[in-house]
Amino acid sequence: MSEGPSLQEFNYDAFAADLSQQASGVIPGDIGPKDSEFIVSIIYRFCKMAGDALVKEEKSKLNANEASLVTQFIGEWIFHKSIDIIRAGIEPQYREGILQKVAFTVFDIAKKAVERDIPQEQLIALVEAQVIKSFTKALEDLKEKGILSEQTAENAKHQSNIDAMAEAEVEEETSADIACMPDAKIIKLASLAILMRNFSTERMKAILQKFEKAERDVLISYLKMPDLEEKLDVKATMKCFEEMKQALPEAVVISYDRAYRKMYKIVKNSSKNEILDIIKKEKPAVQEFVLSCYNHKKKKLPAYVANVISKYLDEQI
Repeated sequence: MSEGPSLQEFNYDAFAADLSQQASGVIPGDIGPKDSEFIVSIIYRFCKMAGDALVKEEKSKLNANEASLVTQFIGEWIFHKSIDIIRAGIEPQYREGILQKVAFTVFDIAKKAVERDIPQEQLIALVEAQVIKSFTKALEDLKEKGILSEQTAENAKHQSNIDAMAEAEVEEETSADIACMPDAKIIKLASLAILMRNFSTERMKAILQKFEKAERDVLISYLKMPDLEEKLDVKATMKCFEEMKQALPEAVVISYDRAYRKMYKIVKNSSKNEILDIIKKEKPAVQEFVLSCYNHKKKKLPAYVANVISKYLDEQI
């Protein structure tokens, strides 16, 4: 656990008030005044309750900074899920019960994860997965009781204000990136997007990872544009295609022996426990192939499969 101010120094009342005030400034325009008041109020109440529970917990392992992080997670998820259930048309008398289950889930999962010093990226993903699970169960419970219709429950499940906000932020950043880019680069990225539409998802991801964030965001925006071909000058696009063709490296023949040697070197330079941990959930054929580095009984696989496995190990080590 990291050092920081003691838990007793956590002014959870002021922190809850600050979170609710921040929320009031970013509530979407389609949410009416009465519903906006509900969102601000419930964020304050749930965050204050969470902070109070954390401070009063005996033998707590958290410091003030960590307690504020747990409380902030609750505030953020209550904000997003409040908007989701309001947009789904769920009646006001049922909203707090749903959000209470979400808040309890976030409190429990986030507190345990912070106590175990789990990295923040993993913490975010873990909390999100459990929020979706508890939110869905709360909706299903109300549906089974006849309180929610099938349509309303499904509508609520498919709302995602957090995704909408993230997408809007990316679009805003992308517009700014395009405005700063030279015309030649914009044409090249748009032309590449046309080609990439014919690629597999995995190949698309691999190509996107080779670009800096600004260029990657612009490229993604072009991939999503349905009428991109109509907006580009044909001659300029064909010129870009020709330049790309000339810049492509010659095809590399994938060799089984080369892939095996690469994997063998990775395995021998790593601890066996680490290797076993990486492959423990893989298919038996993959496990046998990797473990053959220890028993020298080569398992024959297609060259491209062997190459994928060696690359995977290299990325995980």
